[in-house]
Amino acid sequence: MGGAQSNGCNGCRRRQIQLDKYLDERQIHLIQTTWSILKLDLTTLGLTIFLNLFDAEPDLKMVFPKMIRMNESNQLEWDVDRDMLQKHAVTVMEGLGAAVETLHDSQFLNKVLIALGQTHDKRNVKPHMLKKMWPSMQVGLSAILGDGYTKEVNEAWRKLYTYICMQMRVGMENPEMNVDFHDE
Repeated sequence: MGGAQSNGCNGCRRRQIQLDKYLDERQIHLIQTTWSILKLDLTTLGLTIFLNLFDAEPDLKMVFPKMIRMNESNQLEWDVDRDMLQKHAVTVMEGLGAAVETLHDSQFLNKVLIALGQTHDKRNVKPHMLKKMWPSMQVGLSAILGDGYTKEVNEAWRKLYTYICMQMRVGMENPEMNVDFHDE
């Protein structure tokens, strides 16, 4: 009881979920093996994902006001600044790569994802928005991996993405929670 209350954490039980309860060793291997291919072109991967996301969910562009052009009436246009989008997409893909590389350190990964959720909360990203990105992730993964994007690979990545969203949600729901990276 004391740990949850002292952090003001409504979702602390979820924070304790370990990645190995979601992914087995085979799935981790598939993710890391396919990541070695995906990371060769983070720009294409990231742009494919985000452009597909904005096509499928145009209202999500409002979450990215720095990337959306303003018109003379000071209203957001629907055109995305492609250079800014590319920078953001690569940053997100680099973050995904960092997560893939720490799959065997669930405790550290959880802290990173919770902190990432807190950052997204400050940018008005809501937990339900995270789920909307999965179909676009599938498009990006499939575009880069081609025939290597099998049902088994898809399932491994889907499970990882679900886990990432779940941990980010803890941070979004607990934006003031202290995430201490030094208490290992």
